[in-house]
Amino acid sequence: MSKIILTTHSELEQLIQEIIRKVLNEAIEEPPAGSKEIFTVDEASKFLNLAKQTLYGFTSKNLIPFIKRGKKLYFKKADLTLWLMEGRKLTKDEIEAGGFESLKIKKGGVQ
Repeated sequence: MSKIILTTHSELEQLIQEIIRKVLNEAIEEPPAGSKEIFTVDEASKFLNLAKQTLYGFTSKNLIPFIKRGKKLYFKKADLTLWLMEGRKLTKDEIEAGGFESLKIKKGGVQ
């Protein structure tokens, strides 16, 4: 490693500004790992822990939100997260706190 000898306050200030610009440019060019917003089929299947064939089946039946551009399928991470949360089941405490709103009505009465 080479030594840098600064002789003035303005040289130090200039060096710091150059380093900050370099770091900011690198941060803009490369998003942090795990922050990807649009997934390919491979990435979506890994994110959802589903086989690609299952994912294709869900898209053909419109059971999952997706984007189609040409012959390619894409998935928004936020849409997939919401889709997963739609399948969430209420806990016993949540059902009791919610009153009768969560009960299902059938022909023969309340289930």
